[in-house]
Amino acid sequence: MAWDDVTRWQPVDLFASFRMGDAVLPIDVRDLTYRESTEKIKGAVRIDPFEFEGAIGGLPDDVELIFYCDRPGEATSLKVAMYAFDHGKPRVGVVVGGFPAWTEAGYPVEPKDG
Repeated sequence: MAWDDVTRWQPVDLFASFRMGDAVLPIDVRDLTYRESTEKIKGAVRIDPFEFEGAIGGLPDDVELIFYCDRPGEATSLKVAMYAFDHGKPRVGVVVGGFPAWTEAGYPVEPKDG
């Protein structure tokens, strides 16, 4: 898989998928601001972007995995999404603009774990 094969999700599209009950799972792979943040996208699971190789296998195969980060150009999200695809996850995408774009649009967040 190449970086341009990863599905690009605008925040509005992910929000619409949540509302329609589509099988999507947001995955938080922020590295720059995660520690200071108190929130995540509602329903997101966390994968440490420095240890993602060991966590990918535990993610479900029956949903589209939508990765988001806080880096310009979705750099971390793309890296993890491509790795996930190359290691057996059939449907992967990234949130364009990442967590900052999601919160700027006013979409639902919840307290992060830990």
